[in-house]
Amino acid sequence: MDLSWEEVERYRDRTFRRRASLAVRGATSAMSFIQQVGFCTAFSAHQHLPCLWVAICGRRRPRMPHHTHSDYAIGLTWELKDRLPDERRVFYARLLNGKPSLISLEYLPYFYRVFGPQAGTPRALGLTEQGILDWLGTHPPQPTYQLRLHADFRGRLPKARFEKAMARLQGLLYVMKTETVYEPKFTYYWGLVERAYPGAIRQARRISAEAALARILRKYFETVLCARRRDLLSVFRGIEPPRLDAALRELADARQLVEGVRISGKEGRWYLRRMI
Repeated sequence: MDLSWEEVERYRDRTFRRRASLAVRGATSAMSFIQQVGFCTAFSAHQHLPCLWVAICGRRRPRMPHHTHSDYAIGLTWELKDRLPDERRVFYARLLNGKPSLISLEYLPYFYRVFGPQAGTPRALGLTEQGILDWLGTHPPQPTYQLRLHADFRGRLPKARFEKAMARLQGLLYVMKTETVYEPKFTYYWGLVERAYPGAIRQARRISAEAALARILRKYFETVLCARRRDLLSVFRGIEPPRLDAALRELADARQLVEGVRISGKEGRWYLRRMI
């Protein structure tokens, strides 16, 4: 089976909302978009991922403006990126392609099962990461500056080490932003995922890792239409290649994906969503 890249792009124009008629205009349409795609990046315009900012622009390849502070699309993306997670309407973490991402609550249990503490593969934590978890485990959500001050017995954590540890803990779904505060000064509050979403965690414990990954991949291909193995490993960082290969074989055997598709003008062989 051969496919042209323009056919793929036209499919994604609809699912990624890269048309003016489908563009996100506010919280209601943003929620509709996130629930439709299941998960997306906030700002990062990845070739193989839906993006809230792109959906607000309503264009295929929007350019990041030089003056972001006065740009409508950037301002609305920033507002929704903070507001919707703070209201517990979507989940926010550094997940897809290692970038800030928005996950619908429907798909949160599946992501927690695949990427979270119960993913099945032991994740060794460093002293800084463990110190942050220990502090949050015995305290209510903490503002950034308090967490940096108290999460290490040696005193205030250096900014670079703190940010690296927080990025990893977010990616492993231990820690999440619980609130955005603008006054008296801008800061984030941080807490434990298991405390903020106990229902999703209980649901995740009843799902096998294989079933969770299959559910995520089915939604992904429903949104993007096609992808190569290397694209998937880039998008879903942290998934071991053998686990991904097993999931792709299962979806192909179930006739939900077509293997080995060629796309004119693109390298490699692609997995394509089977249109039933």
